[in-house]
Amino acid sequence: MRLFQKFRALFRRSDLDREMAEEMQAHVDLQVQANLAAGMTPAEAQGAARRQFGHLDGIKEAARDQRRFRWVEDIAQDLRYGWRQLRKNPGFTAAVVLTLGVGIGACTVIFAAADSMLLRPFAYPEADRLVIIRELRPPNASDFSVSAGGYFEWRK
Repeated sequence: MRLFQKFRALFRRSDLDREMAEEMQAHVDLQVQANLAAGMTPAEAQGAARRQFGHLDGIKEAARDQRRFRWVEDIAQDLRYGWRQLRKNPGFTAAVVLTLGVGIGACTVIFAAADSMLLRPFAYPEADRLVIIRELRPPNASDFSVSAGGYFEWRK
């Protein structure tokens, strides 16, 4: 079956199933008429036609398999089942949404910080010449500024 027909069958499943059931019933009815013409009673003709035609549900399933993307329908079925379960348990749904939101938000913040600090160059001209100069102070000193004399000394 061509790709376009399979894709179209995704959206026309009920129409195609109805058409297939009508066609199969027409074949069974033709066989019943042939059996009646051969001299069988209506009940015998119906039973013989069903036996001769075969298991209808198996034939329908084989025809459905020919016209569909199995993996697309499986994913859609899984999504519908998951949605039903989430609607059935609103507390669990709220916990999942909150957890996902916090996790995605935290990852975004961490990546943005790492990107701006580690991956991109500084937004200063000649950023490779930037340095940090510190002054040794006693551990209990509360003043962290540089004295004026120290600043002018460093500036030279």
